[in-house]
Amino acid sequence: MTSSSDLQSLLKRIEKATTRLEELSAKRTEQKPSDNSSGPSVSSAGGNLSNSDGADSKAVREYEAEIKPLVDTFVECSDKIGGVVSEQAHIVERLFVAQQNFIRIAGQTVKPSAEQLPLLLGPQQEAIQQVVELKDSNRSSEYFDNLSAVAEGIPAFGWVAVDQVPVPYITDMKESAEFYFNRVLKNWREKDSNQTEWVKAFLSILRELAAYVKRFHTTGLVWNPSGGTVERAAQALQEEQSPTSGGGAPPPPPPPLPSAAELEKLSSPGSATSGAGDDANHGALFAAINQGGDITRGLRKVEKDQMTHKNPSLRASGIVQGGSDSASAASSAKGGNTSIKVERLPRMELQGDKWVVENYGTEHVTIEAVKTKQTVYMYNCKGTTLDIKNKLNSVAIDSCQKCGVVFDTLVSQFEIVNCKSVQIQVRETVPSILIDRTDGAHIFLSEAARDQTQITTAKASEVNISFPYETKGAEDDNYVEQPIPEQIQTLVRDGKLVTNILEHAG
Repeated sequence: MTSSSDLQSLLKRIEKATTRLEELSAKRTEQKPSDNSSGPSVSSAGGNLSNSDGADSKAVREYEAEIKPLVDTFVECSDKIGGVVSEQAHIVERLFVAQQNFIRIAGQTVKPSAEQLPLLLGPQQEAIQQVVELKDSNRSSEYFDNLSAVAEGIPAFGWVAVDQVPVPYITDMKESAEFYFNRVLKNWREKDSNQTEWVKAFLSILRELAAYVKRFHTTGLVWNPSGGTVERAAQALQEEQSPTSGGGAPPPPPPPLPSAAELEKLSSPGSATSGAGDDANHGALFAAINQGGDITRGLRKVEKDQMTHKNPSLRASGIVQGGSDSASAASSAKGGNTSIKVERLPRMELQGDKWVVENYGTEHVTIEAVKTKQTVYMYNCKGTTLDIKNKLNSVAIDSCQKCGVVFDTLVSQFEIVNCKSVQIQVRETVPSILIDRTDGAHIFLSEAARDQTQITTAKASEVNISFPYETKGAEDDNYVEQPIPEQIQTLVRDGKLVTNILEHAG
């Protein structure tokens, strides 16, 4: 028979087990949502994002664990450089926080409507735009290449809006930025070793971002098909990020998320912003159509002195005088929302050792270099001819169309970026010519530069090279024009890639 001591021990064990079961049951009851909404949503306790609903999923944790340390390193390197580089890096930091919040929302909500998605992407788009605007407003800065590199690569964070496979998009942005990163390395390698670390830091962000997206969002951003509404998720996230009474000063926040009221307004039926206005416009349109032949009564008669086919002077100027009433009528017909295109004034000035030529039209501009270390930067010119005298360091033309540049001698290189239909003539020598993202470039090499110039192209088309060709008879010497091949063929041989120019027989 069982002794009384054994019986007492058994009873104590049963009591402990019963107490443990009651505690577990109470905890599960407290974790149940207070409302009867279908599907997992935001926890009712304090409105915080529910970890079990995907807000703290592995995709969210890995994004913070893998990308955040790299962003911190990039900001630290940028702070060492200082100035506009540091300012741009802190915008990138805010972009990272905004995208982290966006991924948290996606992990616990169903995919939002087409009207709601732009509002959720707003903070990220605003940060990307600020990065680009900072670059555009500091073209004369000595760190313009740094700003351009980040501005070219930062759109990679827009992968969240790519519907299908985002990884190639990130890779394209990274390759686009590498052109400016190489310029940073070339210009600063011997002056500032921190610039090399800065380049490595940002490129590592893009590499790890592509690896992260490939693992967790291979075919596009993953939403939670059984999640709750995006309005409640955005509201809960804002409550979590609201400042509390304890602790020190919080870091600068990312751009604010759209309010739940804005999202609910877009998701509610019949909330289209153009409802009443569209009905009124449609009614006015049909009323005008129903006028029949009377619809032309409102047109003003054009006098003979205002007809361009009878007045050659008007055809030359393209302006009809005395049409103020018709212009005002056209403006009122369009609702007064006519946009005026602002043209920037042409400018040529010497900033230190850098000549800046901007916004010129069909003009002939001449620059006489007085120092070998001077450089020339030509931007946003159309139909301009630039003649550069004497020997200088380098020349770069950016976003120019149908322009021509003639120069004597360069110590470093000539760069062509984002241009269309440009012509370059070398009177004496130039070590290298770089052509990037350009459609249509014709290079005329002198006899001295023919055998010494190295030409590098990337994402360029219609590039032709003309050079003097020696023949037996001096009277037969002339320029030979040859195109740079655009088609290449790559094969795998013995574990290596073998690339050759694709030639067409015929």
